Amino acid sequence: MKKINAIVSKNIRDFRKLKNLTQEALAEKVEVSTIYVSYLERGTKVPSLEILTKIADILQVNPATLLMKEEDYKDLEIKKLISTLNSLDEPTIRFINDVIAALLKLRGS
Repeated sequence: MKKINAIVSKNIRDFRKLKNLTQEALAEKVEVSTIYVSYLERGTKVPSLEILTKIADILQVNPATLLMKEEDYKDLEIKKLISTLNSLDEPTIRFINDVIAALLKLRGS
């Protein structure tokens, strides 16, 4: 349990910072105390599924993303990309995917 706690706490902190939110701002949006957000980010408390889902919605990530190990990402830039893509509509995401596929094809990847 301790390991997943560390993963969730780090991901909440990383994605919060990517969204330029303070702990206070996140707490207000989730409707919990700032102290509780601090506990979550330090791994002292484990969020309920309801709170985890609220946090994910506010941070514009899939709740499962908050459970992923950092090794599952190539680096922080991929987290930034995921965060950006999650805020876009589906046609835009498809367009970006097509552009990436074309670029990779040009590179021979």
